[in-house]
Amino acid sequence: MSLHTRAKFLLVISIIFGLYSVLWGLAPFSGINFPARLILDAADWPIDNLSSPLDRNTMWLSAIGAGLLAAVSIFLGKIVVPALKEGNKAIVNATILAMTVWYIIDSVGSIAAGVSSNVLFNSIYLALVLIPLLGTKNEAA
Repeated sequence: MSLHTRAKFLLVISIIFGLYSVLWGLAPFSGINFPARLILDAADWPIDNLSSPLDRNTMWLSAIGAGLLAAVSIFLGKIVVPALKEGNKAIVNATILAMTVWYIIDSVGSIAAGVSSNVLFNSIYLALVLIPLLGTKNEAA
C-alpha cells in the first residue's frame, strides 16, 4: 500500500472517529442521547440497557471521552495524515506508541471494571489506526 493510500485510509478513519465522537458526545443531552446510549450499551455487550437513562457520571465521563476522541480525530487527520504522506517516521512511530498506550490503559481498565467486551471494540479501533501506519518504515516518501 502506498503512503498516499495509507494516508487516505487514515483520513477516512479520522473522520469516522470524529463522527463517532459527536454521537458519543450527545450523552449529557437526555432528549437526543439515543446514539450515545447505543454506543455505551454496545461497548458493554449485549445490548440490553437502551431504555435506561444515563446516570450523571456516565454522561460526564462520556463528554470527557468524546472530547478526547474528537481531539484524537483531529490529530490523526491534521498531523498524522500529512506526516504519513511525507513518510515522517518519527510521527508515525509516536502515533503507534500513543495508540498502543491508549489501548493498554483502556483495555486493562475495561477488564478491571467488568466490561471486557470493550476490549473487542478497542481492538477494532486500534487495528483501524495501525493498519495504515505499520509497515511504513521501509517505504520511501
